[in-house]
Amino acid sequence: MKVCLGFALFYMLLGLSFGVFGREYTKRKGMDAAEAKKTNLMDLHPHTLMLGMFMFLILSAFGYFSHSFAADRALFAWFMVIYNIGILGTIFMLLVRGMIQINGKELPKKKNASISGMAGLFHIVTFIGLILLFCTLYHCL
Repeated sequence: MKVCLGFALFYMLLGLSFGVFGREYTKRKGMDAAEAKKTNLMDLHPHTLMLGMFMFLILSAFGYFSHSFAADRALFAWFMVIYNIGILGTIFMLLVRGMIQINGKELPKKKNASISGMAGLFHIVTFIGLILLFCTLYHCL
């Protein structure tokens, strides 16, 4: 479960970096705290910490206390790959949407829809990863 702990550390560093970046970038753009909270850029910090760091901390603790955790190694490996692709893609799309909101650019309808569509696809990938996680947990019982 050292792999899960390593991913938890990665997402912690990423989430805290997004928190500092969001706060400092919105300050430099002249936004106050209330204005900044309305943007998707400020959602990066809690999303990264909860979906990344806390998820993998819980999994590493579960693996420590359950000796049969991830008995199906192939299924667990698929979960790790697909879930991380989904989370990183979702976080990236939050970053893109947040930067557009803060810079005040009006996007054409098609580009705006494409950003929403990509975010939706990454949410679906995350969902598939969560289904694989529950299948892995089911095999542990």
